[in-house]
Amino acid sequence: KIPFVSSFAMFATGRTYDQIRNAVCYPNFNVKIVGTHGGVTVGEDGATHQALEDIAIMRNIPHMTVIVPADCRECEEVIKYASLHDGPMYIRISRCNVPDIFDEHYHFNIHKAVVVEEGTDVSVFTNGETLAEALLAAEELRQDGISLEVINVPVIKPLDFQTVIESVKKTKFAITVENHSIIGGLGTAICETLASRYPAKVYRIGIHDEFGQSGKSDELIKYYGLDSEALVKRIRTIYNKEK
Repeated sequence: KIPFVSSFAMFATGRTYDQIRNAVCYPNFNVKIVGTHGGVTVGEDGATHQALEDIAIMRNIPHMTVIVPADCRECEEVIKYASLHDGPMYIRISRCNVPDIFDEHYHFNIHKAVVVEEGTDVSVFTNGETLAEALLAAEELRQDGISLEVINVPVIKPLDFQTVIESVKKTKFAITVENHSIIGGLGTAICETLASRYPAKVYRIGIHDEFGQSGKSDELIKYYGLDSEALVKRIRTIYNKEK
């Protein structure tokens, strides 16, 4: 049997950190941890239940693979892969419903990030529920003549650094968008990759070293600047500054 355990991401990674580190990852056991209710979109349960540090915690443990699916189809594919992959794995999903982005032809590849929207001006790296918001922002900015390359990065560890570098070589700078603290998550992983392999400027959009709060999920996404409207304004400002 393959152990699959699931709970709120806050508790699956926080309360059980010692067990995950010493009883799962140190012996490299084949255990899968699914952290639900990730990020501020937990909503009314508030700061105590909103995991904003879980990806940072999990990606720092040796042997751990860290994956953040963007929609139902990708989540299905990731769970199937997890059952075949030997070793510890953390899969982070949100509480709120997310729009369908991938169809039945999509196949998850642990080694590859997915260029969902090709572009030439700005490299936008994201995952989870913020992928849909980034795609909406790309559609609006296209009307202003700003071409976003939107890349879904479901696998934060091991990171597909080749796709990251190929995109940034073309656009010259990167923007990361995540429903997580900007400390230790996707933005940090992109910064680490580029710093050591292809130095470039990175702007991180996410939660800034603070706890979440209680509110409806859509209100919180808007409040923390992760909705498409806020992303359009922020990306436009960054683009005008860089160009």
